[in-house]
Amino acid sequence: MYIHHAGELGGAPKSLSIILDELDRSRFKPTVFMLINGPAKELFLKSGTKVITSSKRLFAFHGTTVSGMSFRLFSKNILYILPNMLTAYKVIKKANPQLIHLNTSCLFVYAITAKLFFKNVKVVSHIREPLLKNLFGKILQFFNRISVDHFIAINDYEASFFNKINTSIIKNSVNLEEYKSNSLIKEEERKKIGLKTSDFIVGFFARFNIENGIEDILEIAKKLEDNNVKFLIYGYAPNLLDNKIKSIAKEMPNNVILKGMVNDVAIKMQMIDVLISPFKTPHFSRSIIEAQSLSIPVLATNVKSQNTLLKDGDTGYLYSFGNIEDAVSKLILMKNDIEKLREMKKNSRKLAKKNYCQTLNNNRTFEIYEKLLKNDKSSF
Repeated sequence: MYIHHAGELGGAPKSLSIILDELDRSRFKPTVFMLINGPAKELFLKSGTKVITSSKRLFAFHGTTVSGMSFRLFSKNILYILPNMLTAYKVIKKANPQLIHLNTSCLFVYAITAKLFFKNVKVVSHIREPLLKNLFGKILQFFNRISVDHFIAINDYEASFFNKINTSIIKNSVNLEEYKSNSLIKEEERKKIGLKTSDFIVGFFARFNIENGIEDILEIAKKLEDNNVKFLIYGYAPNLLDNKIKSIAKEMPNNVILKGMVNDVAIKMQMIDVLISPFKTPHFSRSIIEAQSLSIPVLATNVKSQNTLLKDGDTGYLYSFGNIEDAVSKLILMKNDIEKLREMKKNSRKLAKKNYCQTLNNNRTFEIYEKLLKNDKSSF
């Protein structure tokens, strides 16, 4: 049984759907339980997986750098502990799984419930986000450690918060057949939204928020407004944003195109020449590994986790958050040095094949399942 924490599209549901796509149905009968209903459900259904959604909207216990912390989140953390535990008991009892795979460390309540009431159930937790260095991060760390049998961390930095003995590092994966560069798709998609072949397009594929670096995008775009550089942003959802973020969107210059969340990233991303990932806080960036799979170089901030996903100077460049001049100069370099850009494109695809292959990484995950179910305590 897989437990997923949210309903919207994003990196975590995409990563889970990739696992489900290759799960051996003759060996495993998967069910996904979602705390919140939403478009992510379709990703799981496409793989032929049974999906159960909570009859009442539930919230996971937040304590990672992705969500940050606010009074609102603090209140939800407290209010939803008991409802989650009651739901966990009912769902686990009905499904009677041998193994539970939590899609984030924020779901530790489900691990605790499993260990308290269903002692033979094995629990895997996917560590997708760095923990906050405060009380809430400590809570996640403590309760995960005492209730989870094995952790799968997507990177070394995320793994550092947990016990190395029962932690495996398996990077997020990409379907390399789906994410393959196609010049025809690139031209067709550009025409659809009025972009020219000659335009140099910098793309952003992430939630439009402060933590993901939209303030840097604003300043970089302003500097490049007269350089035939356009910014294509996917992830803008005004109905979900507060006034501060909406005001930043209004300040964006004319060379910025704002678009909503999409589920056909492998198609839309074909349009861009360079991906920008200006994250302000440590976090894994799925868009970086997807871009490199499509032979697209990356400009990313030098923050922990995402800074290990590319090779600086080889598949893209790193810059320090807030150093607008450095970011601008590196984008101009990639735009003007055609040979260097072409070399980076080739290197990006090579790196993706080596580190982010769906089948190779999935097989490692399935091996963990088998060892846990057999109580095999040998090295993972």
